[in-house]
Amino acid sequence: MVVTVSNEYGAGAIAIAARVADELGYACVDRQLPVVVAKRFGISPEEVEANEDTARTLGERWLTSLERATPELAVSSTVPPFDQALLEAVQDAVRDYAARGNVVIVGRAAGAILKDAPGVLRVFMHAPREWRIAHVMTAFGTDRKTTEAEVDRIDRMRAAYLSDWYGVRFGDPASYDLCVDTSRFGERRSAAIIVAAVRSWENA
Repeated sequence: MVVTVSNEYGAGAIAIAARVADELGYACVDRQLPVVVAKRFGISPEEVEANEDTARTLGERWLTSLERATPELAVSSTVPPFDQALLEAVQDAVRDYAARGNVVIVGRAAGAILKDAPGVLRVFMHAPREWRIAHVMTAFGTDRKTTEAEVDRIDRMRAAYLSDWYGVRFGDPASYDLCVDTSRFGERRSAAIIVAAVRSWENA
């Protein structure tokens, strides 16, 4: 069984995913994915995450692709742009972890990548914006203005990533099997809901 986790920033998904994995005896995959991809390209995990930042507009990425396609800069016309190569590496890493089974995969559009795979529970964790801002401020000790900007920026980035690469609308219930408002249930009960869904699926 595979559980994929998509989330609005500040909804507490990482802690909940770790709790779910612990209760089920599953592996929890979060920071491992950029490390695996980075090793393939010989770069740092931070560079991988920076290249996944689709806060750039489509026009900016289109211009970058044109630049890479010029004879002076491109090694070969058969070599895909780095963005595309990176995307494929992320997809390969997600599928490799999923193939092992009994895993909770956080982020990286894993739900979209594995949408047609059997035995996958796709979860979306969300919460009201004000609750998420307060949650992040408490967790990191940041001021309100900085936190508001970061919450909105990351949500836009995730929405753009899903839309640009997979044609999926961020937070669309139709793209998930289970949506959980973490502000209503908290960490422990949110995890319990997901664990119950997995066990129900396993015993079906």
